[in-house]
Amino acid sequence: MRSLSFKISAWFFVLASCLCAVVVEAGEEGVRQFRGNATRTYYGSGPAPLDTPAVIWRFRTGQQFTPSLETPWEGLGWTGQPAVSVEGDSTFVYVGALDGHVYKLRFDDGTLVRKSPDNFYIIKSSPAITDRYVVVGAWDNAVHILDRRTLERIHSDTAIWTPSASYDFDSSPLIIDSLLYIGGEDGYVRKLLLRPPFPRLWHYPRRTPTSPYTYGDTDKPYVGIESSVAMAGDRLVVGTGSGKVWFLDPGSGRLMAEFLTGDDTDGTPVVDTADSSVYIGVECDFTERPGGLYKLGWDGSERWFFETGKKGIFSTPALDDERVFLTADDAWLYALDRRDGHLHWKTRLLDGSWSSPLVVDGLVIAADYAGALYGIDAATGAMRWRIRLGNYIVSSPVIWNGTILVGTRDGFVCALRAASNGPSAEAPTAK
Repeated sequence: MRSLSFKISAWFFVLASCLCAVVVEAGEEGVRQFRGNATRTYYGSGPAPLDTPAVIWRFRTGQQFTPSLETPWEGLGWTGQPAVSVEGDSTFVYVGALDGHVYKLRFDDGTLVRKSPDNFYIIKSSPAITDRYVVVGAWDNAVHILDRRTLERIHSDTAIWTPSASYDFDSSPLIIDSLLYIGGEDGYVRKLLLRPPFPRLWHYPRRTPTSPYTYGDTDKPYVGIESSVAMAGDRLVVGTGSGKVWFLDPGSGRLMAEFLTGDDTDGTPVVDTADSSVYIGVECDFTERPGGLYKLGWDGSERWFFETGKKGIFSTPALDDERVFLTADDAWLYALDRRDGHLHWKTRLLDGSWSSPLVVDGLVIAADYAGALYGIDAATGAMRWRIRLGNYIVSSPVIWNGTILVGTRDGFVCALRAASNGPSAEAPTAK
């Protein structure tokens, strides 16, 4: 009887502990996943710097060498948004780096708290943080669940074999309560229970994914999902490399609606709850169709389309009360009317951009391939400031309590702050 009582008590403790693995979507706990919440519309907190911010610290990541590149992989990749997590009286920054490690840094000065003991080859995914776990996708063909305290690997959900050209996980996790949703370049979206033993509850599609496009000079179908999943009302929404946007039932994984973009769709959908719509960018990779931004209804119907140049849109748009802001491969930052898609303004950047803009306190913060970070007036498109940080930026910035965090492709995580927002420093490199 005592043994049975002990077992029941032990299981109750485990269950209670697991129930604590709940991500706080937005607010006092930080920005704990890509774009902060399930609709991908939370960018952090100001005050936004109206004057040129200064770099208050830099953290140097390691390097990863691969046969495909002469130069090393270092810094943060696409989408690579740092996560900010308030934990008790302290605030921390979590990043997944191109050197294959997850890092935990102090928010105030960028000093290293912990580095994952495992190397996951290359990480482009933005990490998601819960009270117990850090979740990140990687190039070693798996999505990984790490212990938040130690950054040790607890569980890995590996890719499903398909004829796909790739099995990476560039997609950033979506965590809602104790449920994890993520797409992979194997062509599947999966749902996991974020409690031991972390079972996969479903994956979609049920059959082997197919695509009208093939990868490079191979005959392998391009089915990969690099878009991150968002929640649109009672359904999940995600873009695919096969040129479709899927609307899925979160409970069963059943396809509820579908929209054909006609080309690779890697950008993450942004959900507009005001009129039950979704904004998502499409590239110009496999066809002659133009790239640009779609606005779709939650039933998969098209509301409007805005065309951009060159290779279209790889980034995730941002919203304020009137406008949707987007960066494009054609080196323009656009502000469109949310209702009908007409152009409010466009501002020229130094180069094209895969980095996703954010908007806080009437200021759009964006970055580009030239390694520049911009502060642009959301109402007029007037440039308030510009600062060069590195050789190029493809990761996405986040802002917390007036401090901007962004990664550069030449090896750094940078924190910037306007002098009027608080004390600054001589930009030391943290170790």
